[in-house]
Amino acid sequence: MTEHLVDASVTEWEDGIDLVLDTQVALPPTQVWPYVTRSELLENWFVGYQSDSGDADILLELDDQPVPAHVLSVSAPEDDTDVAHVLLEVDGIGRLGLTLAPLPDAAGASGTRITLAHTIADRGIDHDILAQAIAQVGPVWETHLRLLAGTLTDSPGAYDVPESQMTTRYEALAEEIG
Repeated sequence: MTEHLVDASVTEWEDGIDLVLDTQVALPPTQVWPYVTRSELLENWFVGYQSDSGDADILLELDDQPVPAHVLSVSAPEDDTDVAHVLLEVDGIGRLGLTLAPLPDAAGASGTRITLAHTIADRGIDHDILAQAIAQVGPVWETHLRLLAGTLTDSPGAYDVPESQMTTRYEALAEEIG
């Protein structure tokens, strides 16, 4: 069951090619939002960051090194029916977007679809380079989304899958785009 926790696809648009991953959790967007915006909660599944209050420039803490990022857009959920997002331009990584969309079910409970999009290449890039990027970053982002799901459900490690399985999955996805 946990091997299907995260869906992955590649999407081409006017500014580039995105690797898109998404998962679902049984919490409303307002409860997920702090885990994608508050540094002390974000570092439980990704990395922490530093910022000056109100400043659009932040420093992510990647491998104990500060990495500059610029907040391009942010929209917090005001209630559990709102779609929320954060869009960053990260030095050396590219554009990252994280979207939270409400998923009400028939019983009236709500959940959230969490979608991470990473612009990994410009349009027209050589296929071999694109395939290599997908195979390299796909398992990393999937691991982070799995960590987030585990953090949100208070079940760390419950969503783990072998690294080799993820590597095989993203190598196959890279082959599909050929």
